[in-house]
Amino acid sequence: MPSEYEALVAALKLTDIPFAEYGWKTRPEGAYGVVQLDFEAGQMNGDGEKLDRVWEGSVDLFYPKLTDRGDLIDAVEETLTEILGNSWELNSTQYERETGLFHVEWAFQVLHSEEEEEPEGGEQDAVHDEG
Repeated sequence: MPSEYEALVAALKLTDIPFAEYGWKTRPEGAYGVVQLDFEAGQMNGDGEKLDRVWEGSVDLFYPKLTDRGDLIDAVEETLTEILGNSWELNSTQYERETGLFHVEWAFQVLHSEEEEEPEGGEQDAVHDEG
């Protein structure tokens, strides 16, 4: 896993918002979040080898009350900035009628040097119950 990604996951889990990687088996009550690596967004090659990779991921925040929006969004964006600097962007905000939750998504990019351990394949399908 890219070390910046691991640091982001750890920092998000220190916020007051419950966070899980890649999803929840049972959705928590109230606000909660999901963080995941989605795909390889680019690479740098040299001497016929892949030297570095850029991975894109996402942070999703779900919350039931519009009045909670400011503090929750601030907590996520402060954590993203602290760990990743400016390599993230607000991707979407929406209200999901089927769940009755507001949903905010940020996209981020992290550098993964070939010297670091490879991300495990198929991890997008893994579900970790943090609750």
